[in-house]
Amino acid sequence: MNNEIPISRPTLVPLEDLRAKLEEIWEGGQVTQGHYTQQLESAACMLTGTAHAVALNSCTSGLMLVLAALGIEGEVVMPSFTWASTAHSAIWNGLKPVFADVKFDTLTLDPDDVKRAITERTGAVMATNTFGLPPDIDALEEICSERGIPLILDAAQGIGAGYKGRSEGCFGTAEVFSMSPTKVVTALEGGLVTTNDGALADKVRSMRDYGKGSGPNGPDILRVGLSARMSEVHAVVGLSQMDLIGRLVTARRVLDGRYRELLGRLAGVRFQEQPAGYLSAHTYSVILVDKRNRAGRDGLRDGLAELGIHSKPYFWPPVHMQSATSHLAGRDLRVTDVVSRQALALPLWSDMPLQVQDRVIEGIHKIVAG
Repeated sequence: MNNEIPISRPTLVPLEDLRAKLEEIWEGGQVTQGHYTQQLESAACMLTGTAHAVALNSCTSGLMLVLAALGIEGEVVMPSFTWASTAHSAIWNGLKPVFADVKFDTLTLDPDDVKRAITERTGAVMATNTFGLPPDIDALEEICSERGIPLILDAAQGIGAGYKGRSEGCFGTAEVFSMSPTKVVTALEGGLVTTNDGALADKVRSMRDYGKGSGPNGPDILRVGLSARMSEVHAVVGLSQMDLIGRLVTARRVLDGRYRELLGRLAGVRFQEQPAGYLSAHTYSVILVDKRNRAGRDGLRDGLAELGIHSKPYFWPPVHMQSATSHLAGRDLRVTDVVSRQALALPLWSDMPLQVQDRVIEGIHKIVAG
């Protein structure tokens, strides 16, 4: 029996609960963009309080299509302390990512550095939800409003998060979520675009299906798009979890709280801060390990691996240090450079047993004690 502890795993409903719907899809032949996809989109609107939701095959596709549908040109200001797809979505659109720093306490995009990074060439700001925590949305929306540019939120890790009493999904020009296996709510694979802009939603809906429109002699291709549709099978899986999201986030909050309580007093260990009014989805539980800790970040990672416990330096390397995008480096990102060398994601999933988490906590204490 494999006794290793993964860093994450999807929390899925019993297969038997989905069997009737899956058989319906199989027998009916409508395997993509059918009524289950529409139901998932409606559920996303209800969850986020947003007027429109568009389901796609991935968050990356959603980011690419939102940028394209908005006709963004020039540069996009974004963090480097993020997953690579944030920058890649801009590059695929012929745009230049300009990296701004993150805040030392929340690890989210620093509005003050965004102001310094914006130039006359800036076409948009793309902020990210970091490990489940929203950025300072008020400050970012004010900056973008003053300059007349859109704020796009890469909320890949943000399903179930909230900001000042409102669910994430209703902010900025658009938000884009991931429903991959590591997220709180998964469709196995998939993404969601949420927006209150009906024209933008219509464009993204068209562009996820090659840019199709309607015409008297058949579908006309109105704009350049992608094959980015969500299958009905994925929609059924995602839909099955939408009603559970409160329980899933609460379970993760409890687990993250235990990590904070039982590891927070170790020398050189701190956690991402969560300001009042910010509700994290707790997609990841990340410790930051500085030089005061005798093991160090990499020593903890290696020691946990020897115990059969998976962990992940995350985000490492930051995007401006990755081979594909290192040519975009140039701005001073001193906080990013520090925290990217300290951050270590620990095992976390919604139905993680406490005894499994205790193994992780005991393992860290054992490694630090040496």
